[in-house]
Amino acid sequence: MRRRLLVTSVAVVAGLALAPVAAQGAVGGFIPAEPVDSGDVTALGDLDIARDGTGGLVYAKRDAGVDHVFISRLAGGAWQPPERLDSNLATASGQPVVSAADGGRLVVAYISGGALFAVTRPAADQPYTAPQLVATAASNPAIDLSINNVAYLSFTMPGGGGGDVVVARKDRTSTAFAGIPGALDVAQASPAGVDGGRSKVAVAADGVALVVWGEAGRVVARRVFETRISTAPQDATADGGGPADVPDVDVQDDSSFAWVVFRQMFGDGHTHAVARKLVGSQFDPPATIDGQPYPSSDNVGPPRIDINGRGEGYAASAVTGASFGAVIKDRKLNPGVALGPTVAGQGLPVAAVDEAGDGLVAWLNADGTVHARPFDNRRDSRALPAPAADAPLSNLAAGPAVATAGLEAAADRAGDLAVAFAQGVPGSRAIMVASFDRAPGAFRLSSRTSWRNAVRLPLKWAPSFELWGPVTYAVEVNGQLIGQTTAPMLALPPTLRDGLYRWSVTATDRRGQVTRTARRLLRHDATLPRATLRVSGPRRRRRPIQVRVTATDANPAGRRASGIGSVRIAFGDGARSSRRRATHRYRRVGLFTMQVTVRDRAGNVAVVNRRIRIR
Repeated sequence: MRRRLLVTSVAVVAGLALAPVAAQGAVGGFIPAEPVDSGDVTALGDLDIARDGTGGLVYAKRDAGVDHVFISRLAGGAWQPPERLDSNLATASGQPVVSAADGGRLVVAYISGGALFAVTRPAADQPYTAPQLVATAASNPAIDLSINNVAYLSFTMPGGGGGDVVVARKDRTSTAFAGIPGALDVAQASPAGVDGGRSKVAVAADGVALVVWGEAGRVVARRVFETRISTAPQDATADGGGPADVPDVDVQDDSSFAWVVFRQMFGDGHTHAVARKLVGSQFDPPATIDGQPYPSSDNVGPPRIDINGRGEGYAASAVTGASFGAVIKDRKLNPGVALGPTVAGQGLPVAAVDEAGDGLVAWLNADGTVHARPFDNRRDSRALPAPAADAPLSNLAAGPAVATAGLEAAADRAGDLAVAFAQGVPGSRAIMVASFDRAPGAFRLSSRTSWRNAVRLPLKWAPSFELWGPVTYAVEVNGQLIGQTTAPMLALPPTLRDGLYRWSVTATDRRGQVTRTARRLLRHDATLPRATLRVSGPRRRRRPIQVRVTATDANPAGRRASGIGSVRIAFGDGARSSRRRATHRYRRVGLFTMQVTVRDRAGNVAVVNRRIRIR
């Protein structure tokens, strides 16, 4: 089910508690930044969240005076204790990147001692593999894991022109990466993948990868089909412009469609953030991310892009004085809007989107704090989502956010979002994560309003959709709490008296956010019906006897009851009747047990037995 990203009135400043979402229409709120790890953090590496809400955050931190790579996994909506991934390596490590897929699957790559290593976690309940040496000399890795467990790892190796972009692939049934022969470079003699030309990679659901990089002042895109490199690289650089660099890329589930963003200088001497859509083998005309006219085109930072499987998403960029966000909807990039002030070129804005098209853009504000503005997309409307109110995610009291350490954001399919950054001063920096946590999804009561014995037959409801942590359900009857459970059902206590009630269920997540159902009528009858049996007539073979059943469902206390639903008479010789008055002839002599079963409309059953001898 779809849940909207509309932000309710909640506390968003560090140090304040999250206000509980008390109304049925509320959908969640921002969680102020929480520390994942502290100490001497040197750089945030990467953040990724799978569609099912699991994920990972990698970063570099000094351990015994040497930089090493650490990861914190996201499980049940909580960031797990940090784990070092290069424990068997004494050399300094850095440039960590991570990608996540459903089931707790993770792939990580990093540079240590100038060599490239990869680590895989096949599932949440399985350990990491030992670091795999992928290349003895490498830099600038990028990694992506598809929803079908196929991963690609692009990186730069020393080459004749100063650098070559190469790629390795992990098959869906494997935990190891295998290099794909040949460089992706258009011209082997040109420098590729170095400085602002570092590569980025994205993998579609069909397992086809798209790699982008900078080469000799151009931005190039090239697909990789399993172990085969496309013979038709595409130049994404806008015509009439000058040098281009710092590309980013994302693809839809269908690999035929992708978006590439980059920074490019034009003939007017200004630098712009540019986005282009790749359709098949052709790029659509370029569009600018930060809108027209530009407030300034100086100090343009690296643009970022994030789209969902349908191609909806957001692009982000920063120029002098402002960060911008642009909405990708109806297969085009719409004009960007200014989101907030930033230091020239240092806003580092990042975008994240869920499968419904809701998302956010986060950036480093001019005052040294991290801010975000969410977007609430309506897929049934052509109207563009506008950014909601500015939400501060960090607090200067904990130290300034570190622009040089990086800023990352990611979302799951339900719209839970995380923004990661480093905060503090050199020698005492922490990895922080702020979140937008969805309230439990709207859900419905499934038990009908007909009469029932709610003690014997539990009340039931559809589970509330929640990816980040367990949900606790509280059942209320006539406004009084009857019980709590983590299962979507509850049997009522035997002390509940018969009668008519109104009941509802409230779902509460790990953050204390709640979602309530509407109230529904409950007709409760736990009292057994009563029956008497009268038999008259000669008790002789083949002679008729008359049977009369008197049944009532009246409650001794005079409360409402469900009423008699059915009466069944079993004569003990195989014959039966569903009438309260019946005539029967036994065809043989003997001792028979006549049984009367009375059932009320709530399912309560009373049984009366009478032994009768036929002569």
